[in-house]
Amino acid sequence: MSTLLVQNIKHTNGTTAATVDTAGRITEPNKPSFQVSNTTGGWGTLSDGDIVPFNDKSTGNNFDVGGDFNISSYRFVVPVTGRYQFNVFVYSFNSDSVNAFRMYKNGSALFGVGTGAYDFQGGQAGSVDETIAGSIIIDLASSDYVDLRSTGGSDYYGTHSHFSGHLIG
Repeated sequence: MSTLLVQNIKHTNGTTAATVDTAGRITEPNKPSFQVSNTTGGWGTLSDGDIVPFNDKSTGNNFDVGGDFNISSYRFVVPVTGRYQFNVFVYSFNSDSVNAFRMYKNGSALFGVGTGAYDFQGGQAGSVDETIAGSIIIDLASSDYVDLRSTGGSDYYGTHSHFSGHLIG
């Protein structure tokens, strides 16, 4: 039996790729990940097919490790081929009774099996605003891009809506 003892794993250029602490936990400080929201503290309306304008990646708990989320096009551009998890949380239903959002890859809707699109949908019960939430895991190639779009027209509250993702492996 042999044992490899390391505290840090580094690239030949000196960049730390992984660190192992004394309890054996591994951290990867440069693993692609992001969480974004919108700077507008109010309601916005989207038409069918509009990209949700997530334009804040640095305020509060928002971040963008690697700088791969483009706040001008509202897209995450994949830096390295791999499996990614994306999470959607949209505060909605200001004036609509049914809202839906769909994940897109390279400008085309993402589908699971058959004609089942990766939709996140909800309906309002009464006069209380509600949230639409969900997550997906997909395989992506370097330079693919992913965004979230309205399906059929929807409303959202900017600062209360979030989109996040990270490389799993």
